[in-house]
This record gives sequence, structure tokens and C-alpha cells, in this order.
Amino acid sequence: LTVKLLINSVISTPGARFFTMDIKKFYLCTPMRRYEYMRLKLADMPDDVIAHYKLREVATPDGYVYCEICKGMYGLPQAGIIAQELLAKRLKEHGYSQSETTPGLWKHKWQPIAFSLVVDDFGVKYVGEEHVQHLFQTIKKYYECSIETEGERYCGLTIKWDYPGKKVHLSMPAYVKNALKRFQHPPPV
Repeated sequence: LTVKLLINSVISTPGARFFTMDIKKFYLCTPMRRYEYMRLKLADMPDDVIAHYKLREVATPDGYVYCEICKGMYGLPQAGIIAQELLAKRLKEHGYSQSETTPGLWKHKWQPIAFSLVVDDFGVKYVGEEHVQHLFQTIKKYYECSIETEGERYCGLTIKWDYPGKKVHLSMPAYVKNALKRFQHPPPV
């Protein structure tokens, strides 16, 4: 719903444009307040990894390695929320905050820029190139990121913008075909 609201807002706002931005390793860059611990079985690891990290030297007699998790990682249930909280704290220092009425929609205090954040992807509505640079430099200060200036792919959607005609066309090419394959369902006749 938030993405749909943002896309409609872009088309409804005179002079507004859309781009997307991706934060690389978003979950992996977040320090954890409380460390977690994990047990890994050597038998489940490739031999080259075991040799490279000399894991046999630290393994228990029953073949396990214990490790301390200090930063967020994929698969850790709380990784998303701690990454989001740190991002919110960092963005707040630069005038950005999440809407109180629309979860996932962010705005700047005084600049005409708004964005939605889905996992580590931003969909950004802006009016004026200087505002794009402000957000990009803010994010770049803390994270490695990339920008797709045409804003043609976001949240699995293919987006075709017709700014002069105040229209936007959303599609998901091959979605049905890929879903049938994924779920091993025979194609309908």
C-alpha cells in the first residue's frame, strides 16, 4: 500500500520524479547491542572453508564450532529491526523521519523528498536534483549504495513512467510463468 501511495504521489505532484536506491549489505553492517551465539557442525561445511579458517583447531571433540555474532546477518530474526532502527537514528540526524500515519513512508523536514523503504531498497519521490544528492550523500555516509535514476524496477515491479501524461504503468513480466515453474504447477491450457 505504501509503495502504491508513493507512486501515485509522484504522478500527482507537478515536477516530481522517481528513482530507486539499494543499500548493499544493509543487515551486515549493523552492530548488535546483545551478541548472539551459534553452533555450526563441521560436517556441514566445505573442506576449503574449514582449512582456510583453521576450524579443526577450534572445533569441539563432537565436531562443532561455536561463534559469536556481533553484527546483523542474513537469517537472524532480529537483523531487520536492528538495521531499521540504526538507519532511522542516522536519518533523523539529517532531517528524515518515518511517517506516523503511513508505515514505511519517510519524509524530510523541509525538502520535497519522500521515500519508501522495503528491506534495503528505497523508492524515492523528489522534486529537484539537489534533494536527490542530499539523500544520496546522507546514505553514502553510512552505507555502500547504488542508484537507479530511471526508477524502472522496485519491489518486483517493472515501472514505466509517463510524467508528461501523468501516468504510470506497472507490470510484473513473466510473473505467472515463473510462479507456475516455482510451484511445479502444470501450465493451464
